[in-house]
Amino acid sequence: MDGRPPAPPAPRAESEGALHLRELLLFLSVHLDRAPGVMWPEHEHPALGSPQRPEALDDLAAEIGLRTGLVTSSGRGSRTCEGARNPAAHLVIHQTEGAGLWRLRGDRADDGMGAFRHRLRTGEVLYIPARWSWTVELTPGAQYVVTDMTPPGS
Repeated sequence: MDGRPPAPPAPRAESEGALHLRELLLFLSVHLDRAPGVMWPEHEHPALGSPQRPEALDDLAAEIGLRTGLVTSSGRGSRTCEGARNPAAHLVIHQTEGAGLWRLRGDRADDGMGAFRHRLRTGEVLYIPARWSWTVELTPGAQYVVTDMTPPGS
């Protein structure tokens, strides 16, 4: 011992899942109830690359609900799908290979202010506000999950 106090313990590193969740929550704090948005996460949640683990995606949806106060549920998306305008906002996570072309239409689509189009790739996250309709066309092998988010009591 050289007379110096011992070094403080090293800070615990956050898991990739916790860092991804933090990114999602920041992303939602900017876009929720405002406009569509796309997030290219720096951290990957362990469940997102594994379509065989739906319970982990349910856990992620529950954690989002716990942190935001929203009622959440998650499920797998279909090959070609159309979402009608409904009271739920959607958080879409493109899980595996390929891409999906997403077309969104909001209340002001007639004047060009409510239209959004994006090719979502593996690992990217798309936020679709409540009351926006959408369609998706996927390339072969592409899969995505959707988390529906509604205010309590809706």
